[in-house]
Amino acid sequence: MAGRKPLPTHLKLVKGTARPHRMNKAEPKPVVAVPDPPHHLDAGASAKFTEMAALLARHGVMTELDTGALARYVVIWRRWLEAEEEVKRRGPVVKTSNDNIIQNPFLAVANKCLAQMHQIEGEFGLTPSSRSRIRVAEPAENIDPFEDFLTRGRKK
Repeated sequence: MAGRKPLPTHLKLVKGTARPHRMNKAEPKPVVAVPDPPHHLDAGASAKFTEMAALLARHGVMTELDTGALARYVVIWRRWLEAEEEVKRRGPVVKTSNDNIIQNPFLAVANKCLAQMHQIEGEFGLTPSSRSRIRVAEPAENIDPFEDFLTRGRKK
């Protein structure tokens, strides 16, 4: 589909751009959960997945539906660590077989990984500016139906 990604309903409400005829009344509201890491992740990525999933769930952002996005994040994170190790080992510039000096190819890999990680971090609210745009639903209160009838839905 061409064009901008649609904003979630809660972001439209926060920004003040919500229009009733454009609201998705059937928007899914998944339950906060800490899913198990996918089996294809190596030990380091799996540990990072578990750590990040618990952290995100504590802040009400992680659901089982987000497993794939978080798995992509930790795979890119591992690739970035490996590329950074190579940059540390060889330096930011290297000599070719013809004695030309070029940028270390692993530096380009590391920079690409950083850009990809930044994009996914924005989806999860892991940066200060993206966090300011995310609202987490308030936990539902246990409301007594009789009390609700007496107060007619007014807040106490």
